[in-house]
Amino acid sequence: MASALLLWASFFPGWGILVWFALVPLFAVLLGERRRGRAALTGGIFGSLFFLLEFSGLLGLRAVAGTAGAALALGGMGLYGAAWGAALGALAARGGVPRLIGLWVLLESLRASGPWGVAIGTVPLGLVGTPLVRAAAFGGPWLLALAVAATNASMAALICTRRPAWLGVSAAGPLLLGVLALVWGPPHPNGESVMTLVQPGITVAERLGTAPQTLLGRYRDLLAEVPGDVDLVVLPEDVLPAILRREPRLLSAFREEAARLGTPLILGSWDREEDRYYNTAFYLPPSGAVQVAHRKVRLLPFGEYLPLRPLWERLGLGGLVEEFLPREISPGPGLSAFGRYGILICSESQFPGFTRALVRDGAEVILVLTNDSWFGTSRILWEHFACGALRAAETGRAFLQAAITGITGGFGPDGRPLGALPEGKSGTLTLRVPLHDGATPYVRLGDWPTLVSCLLLLIAPRSLPWPRRCARRYPPP
Repeated sequence: MASALLLWASFFPGWGILVWFALVPLFAVLLGERRRGRAALTGGIFGSLFFLLEFSGLLGLRAVAGTAGAALALGGMGLYGAAWGAALGALAARGGVPRLIGLWVLLESLRASGPWGVAIGTVPLGLVGTPLVRAAAFGGPWLLALAVAATNASMAALICTRRPAWLGVSAAGPLLLGVLALVWGPPHPNGESVMTLVQPGITVAERLGTAPQTLLGRYRDLLAEVPGDVDLVVLPEDVLPAILRREPRLLSAFREEAARLGTPLILGSWDREEDRYYNTAFYLPPSGAVQVAHRKVRLLPFGEYLPLRPLWERLGLGGLVEEFLPREISPGPGLSAFGRYGILICSESQFPGFTRALVRDGAEVILVLTNDSWFGTSRILWEHFACGALRAAETGRAFLQAAITGITGGFGPDGRPLGALPEGKSGTLTLRVPLHDGATPYVRLGDWPTLVSCLLLLIAPRSLPWPRRCARRYPPP
């Protein structure tokens, strides 16, 4: 329980130092526990409490899913966390420090991967805002997680054995990241682009109760603030509660703004072709046809599609399913850079493989369009934005995010902030963005070196006699 509280607290901005010892209580118990059932119970309690705290922002979905739906979503995450933590505990029992380190990193990377993956609440986000995040250029987020897990496990072994040597081992993680951060510096930019990000500050209540034509006026007022020397204007995902290509008057209004500014716009909207719906980013040039710049590839389960929908319908729950999610979004065809822009939509910024693919395809800057207003003012907004610092440091590319209510802002190619708008407010932010075309070691090699190292840790011999000493300190009842 102490580890769950400390790890949850470590993701508040400025509290990242907690991540270096948040897992020590959990790891100390697991290192001393030889019964798999008890270890699984310990891990399950940790995982359930941590996930319930971490994803409490899901209660903000009450406005669209009702209180029961929001509570069900949070409860589901609590069960997911319990299963994840129980697996950690059961596999760590009767192991040692190396196995515990490898298990933590592999299980974290596993829960942040795949169609149901969620990277919110993973330990690399605790390092955002520190110079150490630059080390991600060498091994991505899981290299950061490896260093953090090694420090926590070594400190837990120090508590169990009282051997001072473990204190020196615990310093290896931050020392490694510090050296890599000093060694790495992004190459000189090959150019610069001036971009304006637009945050309309439209709440969920306004979206549900205000006509799109009225909300359009807020965008017109904000676009009137855009300076005349801007190269690109970026607006959020799902700018209006409408399918723009099916609403000519709304789409024409944005095209007129692009023509007036003499600057292209990138904005998000639902789109429909035949019987398929897509979450789409459009490119609106000052003159010429509207172009599809990106269609979301990794869809959000229970938000954009319902997993196992045919099964629910066969169970007689078709009416409830139709009320909860009347239409499902289809995934886009794949990832490719749109000129110099690597464009992602909303939750896709959680996945480092996406930005790596865009950079390999020629992207010189990463742009993310999102609508996080569904989560109110919860910390999920910050953690989603903080993913951008990791993606920037991993790829050596500037990262910009335009959001409906926040957080709108950007990070430089070293993961340092370029600026951000106040959360929940409407406004524009103009940034001078460096453009890069080189490739970091992580872009070239990906996660394999780190994950293979973790697999080797699983089969490493136990670390000297500390398990027996630890077991004596925690005798069976």
